[in-house]
Amino acid sequence: MAEVFRALEPRSVGEPRVVVLKRMLPHIAEESNAQEMFAEEARLASQVTHPNVVHVLGHGEIGGQPYLTLEYVPGCDLWRLNRRLTLEGKRLEHDLVVYIVRQILSGLDAVHSATDRRGGALGIVHRDISPSNVLISIHGDVKIADFGIARADVNAFEADTAARANGKLGYLAPEQVSGGQVDRRADLFSTGVIAAELFMRRPLFAGGSELAVLLAIRDAEVHPFVEFASKLPEGLGPVILSALSAHPDERPPTARAFWAALEPWQSRPEEVLRAELAAMVAAIAMESRTRRTSADEIPRATMPPTPLLLADEHPSTTNVTPLEYKIRKPNGATVGPLAYAKVVEAVATGQVDGSDEISIAGGDFQPLSSVKDLYRHVPASRMTPTTTRVESNTSADRSLNFEEGGFVVALARTLVTRRTGLWLCEQGGVRKEVYTKNGVPAFVTSNLAGELLGEYLVKKRVINRSELDMALAVMPRFEGKLGDTLVALGLVEPLELFQHIAEQVREKLLDLFSWESGTATFYEGVDPPSSGFPLRLDAWEILDRGIQRRIAAGFESTLILERGQDRLVQADRVDTAIATADLPDDVRAALLLCQEAQTVEDISRFVKEQPGCDDPQRGYRVVAMLLALGAVHWA
Repeated sequence: MAEVFRALEPRSVGEPRVVVLKRMLPHIAEESNAQEMFAEEARLASQVTHPNVVHVLGHGEIGGQPYLTLEYVPGCDLWRLNRRLTLEGKRLEHDLVVYIVRQILSGLDAVHSATDRRGGALGIVHRDISPSNVLISIHGDVKIADFGIARADVNAFEADTAARANGKLGYLAPEQVSGGQVDRRADLFSTGVIAAELFMRRPLFAGGSELAVLLAIRDAEVHPFVEFASKLPEGLGPVILSALSAHPDERPPTARAFWAALEPWQSRPEEVLRAELAAMVAAIAMESRTRRTSADEIPRATMPPTPLLLADEHPSTTNVTPLEYKIRKPNGATVGPLAYAKVVEAVATGQVDGSDEISIAGGDFQPLSSVKDLYRHVPASRMTPTTTRVESNTSADRSLNFEEGGFVVALARTLVTRRTGLWLCEQGGVRKEVYTKNGVPAFVTSNLAGELLGEYLVKKRVINRSELDMALAVMPRFEGKLGDTLVALGLVEPLELFQHIAEQVREKLLDLFSWESGTATFYEGVDPPSSGFPLRLDAWEILDRGIQRRIAAGFESTLILERGQDRLVQADRVDTAIATADLPDDVRAALLLCQEAQTVEDISRFVKEQPGCDDPQRGYRVVAMLLALGAVHWA
C-alpha cells in the first residue's frame, strides 16, 4: 500500500530532524477508498501521544500521492529481533518477554483509550498487532506502529471484508477470521500470540497453507502453547492463555488489565530490562550499517508467504501446457483426453469413482486411488459401507422423505440427539452429504458442478473465468487444492478466500432446505473427510435460516401459515433428548406454553413478545421447529 523512506525534515529552528516518510504507492492511490483509508490512519494515529506508540508528526500530499511523516525509531522490529535470536539459538529471558509484552500493552492502552479534542472516546482498535508492527529502538524503547487498518468502534462494524483481511494472518483474532464483530479485545488476542511465540520461539499457528492457519485461528487451536506452558514460571501460562481464548468475553477486558496481570513476572527492574533489550537491538543495527542496509526496513510479515510460481513457470509469462488425462471404465471404455479441471469435476460429481483407472500424459493406466491429488476429491459417501447405517426405533432417523418436512426434520432430530454421522441426501441425480459432529453440521459436500468452489467464486465475481481456468491448469502443482492455488497466484487474499469458502459450504447446506422431494439417510459414526473445510456453525441459526427459505418458497404455507387458528399441544411424552437439549430460549418458552392447547397465532404472538424479538415471522418458525422435533402435535 505504501513505501517507506528515512528522510530529513527541515525545521525553522535548529538542525533538520530524521523522520520516516510513508508515501502511498501511485497505483494504490487510484483505488476508490485507498486515500480515505490513508487519511483515516493519519487522523487516528495523530490522536495518540504515548512513549509506546510511534507518533504521527504530520501528513500531506506530494504530486497527488498522500504521505505521513512519522517519528523515526532507530533500531529494528520485533520480528527481526526474534529471528536473529532464533538463528543464533538464543532465547529471551522470561522477564524480558514479559517486559516487551507489557510495553506493547501499555501502548495499546493508550490507543484504546484515546479521545478526541472534546474528550469523547474514539474507540480505536488497531487490528494489526504483529511482530513486524512492533518497533524496538537502540535505546530499548518498544513502540506500536502502522495504523493502516485501525478503525474506530463507530466504524468497526461497517468496515468491509477487505479491511478486516489486511492484518498479518498468524496474528488475527478468531472473530477477525470468521468475520464477526471486532473490538479492542482482538488486539489483546494478537498480543497473546506474540507472547506465546516469544516464549516458544516458533509460530503458534503453523500449517501447510494460509487456509490451514486461518482454520487453526478460527478454532483457537492453541494446544502448542498449552503443552509449552508448563515450562514457564508457575501461573504465567494461564495469564497468556486467557488472552488466547476463542471468545472475547473470556479474555482480559482491557489492555490495562492484561498489563497488570503480567506484572508479577517482570522480576528485574525496568531500567535493567530496557538496557538489555537496547544492547541486543544496537548490535543488530550496527551489523546492518556495516552491510550498508537500513536498520529501518519496511516491516515484514512474520509468517513466510506462500511460495509463488517461479517466473519461468508462471502462466501469465509463458504458455503452460496442461497435462492430459484419460479415464478407463471397468468395461474397457475410455474417456478423454481431459484437462485436469474436468477430471476433478468428474470425480467430485461421481462420474468417475474408485473403480475407474487414470492415465496421465499418455502413461500407464493406474487405479484412481493411487493418484492422491484426484482421489481426495472422491465424495466420502461413495466409500461409506451400508453396514454403518444407524439403527433406530424411529424411521425418520434411518431414512426420511423430504416430502415429510424436508431437511428441517433431519437437522432438528440430529441436533437434539447430538448424533455424529452422515446425512446422505439424494434427489434425482443430485447428491449432498452433511456430516454432523454432536448434532451440528461440520462439513458439507455436493456433486453439483455449480457448487464447486471455483464456480462459486466466479459467480460471486471474486475471480473471472479466465483466472479460474489458469488456476485449474496449474492446480496439480499445489496438491490439487484450488484455494491454495488461488492464493499462491495472488488472485485472492487468504482471509477473503477463507470467508468465501465458509459461505460457500454454508450455502450448500442451506440449499437443502429448498428441496421439495428426495430422501435423506443417516449413517451413524461417519467422520467428515480430513481434507474437507470444517464448519463452525450455530446449528439453531442454520435451522432458523432454513425454515425462512422454506417460508419464502411457499413450502410452509399449508403446513403452518394457513393453520393460524388450528391448535397445537405439547406431546403426551416429550422425548428426553428434547427436554434436556439446549433449545433457544423462545423455543423452550413456546414448548412450555403448549402444555395447554394453543393456536398457531397465539404462539406466534407469544414469541414476538419475547425480549429482543423484532421479527414478525419468528413465531411461525418456532412452531415449525417444535413440529419438526415432534415436541408438539395438532390438537
